[in-house]
Amino acid sequence: MAFSSQQAGRARAAIVIVALVIVAGIAVAVFSGAFSPAPQAASNDASAAVGTESGASDGDALEEIDAQYGTATSSLLSQYEADPSNPSALLDVANGYFDWGVAAMNHAADDEDSAHATELLNDAIGYYDTYLEANPEAKAVVVDRAICRFYTGDTDTAIADLEALTSDSADSFAPAWANLGMFYEATGRVDDARNAYEAAIDAAGDADAYNVKSYAQERLDALQDS
Repeated sequence: MAFSSQQAGRARAAIVIVALVIVAGIAVAVFSGAFSPAPQAASNDASAAVGTESGASDGDALEEIDAQYGTATSSLLSQYEADPSNPSALLDVANGYFDWGVAAMNHAADDEDSAHATELLNDAIGYYDTYLEANPEAKAVVVDRAICRFYTGDTDTAIADLEALTSDSADSFAPAWANLGMFYEATGRVDDARNAYEAAIDAAGDADAYNVKSYAQERLDALQDS
């Protein structure tokens, strides 16, 4: 799963755990935009909305996902092209490709499908890059971009992005720590993962606006038991 304030803001009232994926043999959680994404559901609970009910093949589901998200993303692109100076419109396009790529990856049945999902996520990365050129302090966007990079297989860059974001202990962002822990865990860096999850819990504070604590504690418990 992944924590993401941006995805949560556009898709649901609060950040929620959106999915489970298996990466490097472990169950991975990603909390998007703020706590970041993972394949299994996109911003509008796509797994339920696009015909993934029992009996539907991944191929059929992917066709429906492309139809649904393609239409929505085309609309967002039209709005952005009509007003390219609007940063919200730009971010909407990036988030649209992010959600589409995550949903497509979840239902990829072969290498061609995976390449399609990767292309969509790379489109999201490109728009996030453009947004961050003008808004470099947008932490949630940095997290979402890192998640996209992680799912495209660019794990080293994804980790480097979040290491840079968490390097200032005076300005900790709990979702970044939680996702960094997930990235470390997925690549076998267990001690680093533990440290990141502990930092996520500390950074979340008592309010825990992104529901980071329970996730990080669950992963710490799982690592302890493994």
